[in-house]
Amino acid sequence: MRHFLYHGLLSIGCLLYAVNTLAYYESSYLSWYPRAELSAEEQIGLPSFCHGNYRTPIIIPLSDERTEMSGQQAERDRAGTTTLEGDVVVLQGSQQIRSDYAQWSSTANRGVFRGNVQLINDGIVLHGQQATIAQDSGVVRIDDAAYSAPARHFRGTATHIQANNDGTALLDHATFTFCPPENNHWDLRASNLRLDRDRGIASAWHTRLRVKEVPILYLPYYRFPIGDQRMTGFLNPQITLNGKGQGEDIQLPFYVNIAPNLDATITPHHILDRGIIWEGQLRHKTALLGDGELNYARLNQDATTETERWYMNYQQSGRFGQHWQHRWVYNHVSDEDYLNDMKPTAAIDRTTHLPRRGEIFYRQQNWAFDVLAEGYQTIDPDIALRNRPYQRLPQLQLSYRPTRINDWQLQQTWQITRFTREQEARINGNEQQLSGLSAWNGERLVSDTSLSYPQRWPFGFVTPQLEYRHRSYRLNNDDVAFLATDNAADEVIDQGVARYSLDAGLFFDRPFQLFQQAYLQTLEPRVYWVKSPYLANQERIPNFDSARTTVTYGSLFIGDRFSGNDRLADLDQISVGVTTRFIRDDGLEQLRASIGRIQYHRDRRVQLHQSNTPNSDQTSVSSTLGEIELTPNNRWQAYGTLEWDSYQDYAKQRRYGVRYEGDNNRMFNLAFETLQQYNETTERFDVQTRQVDMGFFWALDERWAIVGRQLRDRNSYASGSRRPLSPVLESLAGVEYQNCCWRAQLVYRENSSPDTSTDAEFSTKKRYGFMLSIQLKGLGTFGSGTDALINDGINGYSRRQYHDY
Repeated sequence: MRHFLYHGLLSIGCLLYAVNTLAYYESSYLSWYPRAELSAEEQIGLPSFCHGNYRTPIIIPLSDERTEMSGQQAERDRAGTTTLEGDVVVLQGSQQIRSDYAQWSSTANRGVFRGNVQLINDGIVLHGQQATIAQDSGVVRIDDAAYSAPARHFRGTATHIQANNDGTALLDHATFTFCPPENNHWDLRASNLRLDRDRGIASAWHTRLRVKEVPILYLPYYRFPIGDQRMTGFLNPQITLNGKGQGEDIQLPFYVNIAPNLDATITPHHILDRGIIWEGQLRHKTALLGDGELNYARLNQDATTETERWYMNYQQSGRFGQHWQHRWVYNHVSDEDYLNDMKPTAAIDRTTHLPRRGEIFYRQQNWAFDVLAEGYQTIDPDIALRNRPYQRLPQLQLSYRPTRINDWQLQQTWQITRFTREQEARINGNEQQLSGLSAWNGERLVSDTSLSYPQRWPFGFVTPQLEYRHRSYRLNNDDVAFLATDNAADEVIDQGVARYSLDAGLFFDRPFQLFQQAYLQTLEPRVYWVKSPYLANQERIPNFDSARTTVTYGSLFIGDRFSGNDRLADLDQISVGVTTRFIRDDGLEQLRASIGRIQYHRDRRVQLHQSNTPNSDQTSVSSTLGEIELTPNNRWQAYGTLEWDSYQDYAKQRRYGVRYEGDNNRMFNLAFETLQQYNETTERFDVQTRQVDMGFFWALDERWAIVGRQLRDRNSYASGSRRPLSPVLESLAGVEYQNCCWRAQLVYRENSSPDTSTDAEFSTKKRYGFMLSIQLKGLGTFGSGTDALINDGINGYSRRQYHDY
């Protein structure tokens, strides 16, 4: 130490309090303070099960390189050795040392401190009985030590601690835990421990994970994070037990931090009765390729099916330059049952048609340009070859939408697509070959032009619009016999049709009082007229991408009953609807209700396929659509949707439910859904879906919580038809406990997966299992990934609050 200032060293027994010149800090042991000593602000957010908290030491650093020392007694000999006794305080820079006794040699630049030694330096608090400091090397050694990092909430003990000036610390016979000083529910005990605060990494040799000081796991070498930095090493294992207590699903992921923008995870994944799947994940962030993720898994031989099984998934998105962006996704599985049997850890698409898509698009002011290549792998063996989607290889689209010119709005879209699909394939053990209308492939040119004159005022809006939709096809078909029939379309087709529409609405509002609460009620009637002539023989054109639109209240005002571009609907109709809202004076929309339907002026003749016009397209009015959403306060919400067919007097679709999301981690949701269709042949109602879904996560107090969910099939199946093995399709029941040191979830789970076997009696098969997750707060979570499972089933769980470090 280069320079010393001694305050009040006038006589032995002089008491020094260097209040004015020394940044003095009253600290509790390891800077941990019981709740009673914390301020009201410090107690905000501190759960009741935590009886205290760390307080980051505040030291006002000296403005220069001098060192200030004080004590009750002080002396200095001729060799330059200074001895201090009684309430010794040393301050240099942002480092503070306290002890009962100190001896400092100015010639050796070395100091010795004994008795209740406390060292505070850059967020680290050290305690011990003896400490030595070598000023030249910057090495501090403390014996019989305890340490803490208040800002990061961890602490521990060691027989010896050596702190270096490079931000590392070496500890012998050390312990490490995030538990508060009042308990040791768990800790890591290691023969040697190395802490690197700058890199946020700890390395331990001969490590024992202890619960209540009882070893339960031994690792010869273990690395774990003590900050937010990424590090190479094993991640927390995941284990799922089935109803018999067997390890049904065991995962041991290993993380590799390759570069700041590149990492990988390798996971040996054991599945009961299947074997070990090796899963790999590679993630990247680059200027050219953007954000990408590659997932690959391989099982050399399935112990049940005795076949090789695997999957691959790649997804990427990014931008290059100022206006160009790109998106890519690729999926491939070895067989249709892989996703149900193997439960891959990657977040991949689980629909019946796995997408393979690449897209590059350009955006600049009024112009937009897209290049798309798209294909699918169909994994549902019950879908026939003729019902499988086409590939788009490729699709190019150019759109132009300039700013308004004297309130007129012009929009132009051109699109050209080449559609292809397999002409023959082996599905469910049977050879299938396309023929007739299903065997068409070809190219399609789309040109859509629209001109509108939108006008909007505070009291309403009017938008007249004129459109012209043109389609041009170049088709080919390998079914020569079909081409000779009258049902075959021409190989070259050019057709187009106009569409006219007028969209208008009014806004009425009135303030009023209800239960001493100020509200604003709105009344918003809307009328939408659309007309388009009938274009004949469209059913003879292959249907590459068109489908019936999903019926909602909003669909009443889109002016079409088909999505895609292959069917140009004949239209002559008026949609009428009205919406009312009750808006509280603080902006909360407490009620929104809408009702409407379509009045048809003629039958709808254009159909997706060559068939007779169904009765539903010969009615003069559509079903009546109603939607309502009630939000009494910020916790409760109720909603409902009803589509009512007035001709057959039945509800085509009913969706209604209630949600609750309160304070203190309490959430609940209940939903009912029924979808049905009138069968004109049998004159009966065919039910597609009739389900009830109920789930909750309910904190009994800050420590205990219960969770439950059940998805139940309420459909009544006809005699002889395949039905689920159990009406309970999904079920969860569990309990959570937490304290200031750890959190645990025990969950019982039932789930149903499709049974695609041709001789199966039921349409699903059941799985049962217990899932246990234990979170050692600050260190990580071990077990079965119950948080992700609950998040998938309980609405609002992702927003729950829980205590962690």
